[in-house]
Amino acid sequence: MAKLFLGSKHTDWSPRLLRLLWALEAGVIGLLGALARLLPPDAASATGRAILSRLGPRLDKTRHIRRNLNIAFPGNSAAENDRLVRAIWGNIGSILTEYPHLGRICRKGPGQRLDCVIEGDPAVFRDSGRAAVFVTAHLANWELAAGAVVQQGVPLSVVYTRLQNPWMDRLLYRARTALGCGLVERDQAARELLRCLKKGTSVGLLVDQRVDTGEPVPFFGRDMLTSTTPALLALRFDCDLIPIQIQRLHGARYRVIFHKPVVATRDDAGNAEKILEITGKINRLFESWIRERPQEWMCTKRRWPKDRQHPGSN
Repeated sequence: MAKLFLGSKHTDWSPRLLRLLWALEAGVIGLLGALARLLPPDAASATGRAILSRLGPRLDKTRHIRRNLNIAFPGNSAAENDRLVRAIWGNIGSILTEYPHLGRICRKGPGQRLDCVIEGDPAVFRDSGRAAVFVTAHLANWELAAGAVVQQGVPLSVVYTRLQNPWMDRLLYRARTALGCGLVERDQAARELLRCLKKGTSVGLLVDQRVDTGEPVPFFGRDMLTSTTPALLALRFDCDLIPIQIQRLHGARYRVIFHKPVVATRDDAGNAEKILEITGKINRLFESWIRERPQEWMCTKRRWPKDRQHPGSN
């Protein structure tokens, strides 16, 4: 989170100063979370949006947002991207102030805040013994994808990345427990995901960001190092790979679309070819979602190599 608000320059600071800034960051976010908890979900969401839509464009991470927008939407005018930058930061603000309400947003029953749509007839939703691999992108409030799966009665473990700031990491971990899923730290994910799928527990991954150990797969027409883990797991365990699309409706209310499973089309292809085909399909699906709702795209990290930047980026 420190990188979100302070950018990458803090890596040169002394450990003592960094710990002080971490404590300050955790204190500010903790206070914001405490205030958000006192508000209804919609009011909390609106408050976070109002704050970060004004503050966010001034932060260092905005340069990455602009680079990503220049590549994904080369035809955009500067004014269009200025509007998108404000909207993207506003969405991030809403997400931050929705963390205290994750359990309430995902609660099933009268007045529920998730409108779930299931396309096709995936086995995982009709056979309690079947697992699936779920994938989603950093769109709208992506945290809710896990809660939506659990809401359907599917046991799930999701991969998360431990934050560098230990105080913020604890705050975020506690908030995520309200989703009702298992939480698997990324550094320990490989063995744990295999164990989950072997025992019939579904797994969830966010796979729209650059992964240094990934394979170069096109994303908005440019190769991006992309995780092939979802495709590898789905093929190894012969289970469905289901993309989940989150769309913000209004306030803290959302539509969750479980898309039809992504499969390889060539039965005669080898596993490596199938993995790349499936991963390419996922990237193209994410592209379509982002084009549809660019204002909900969390794109504060660099996606493509620096030497492949669009000429208009800075």
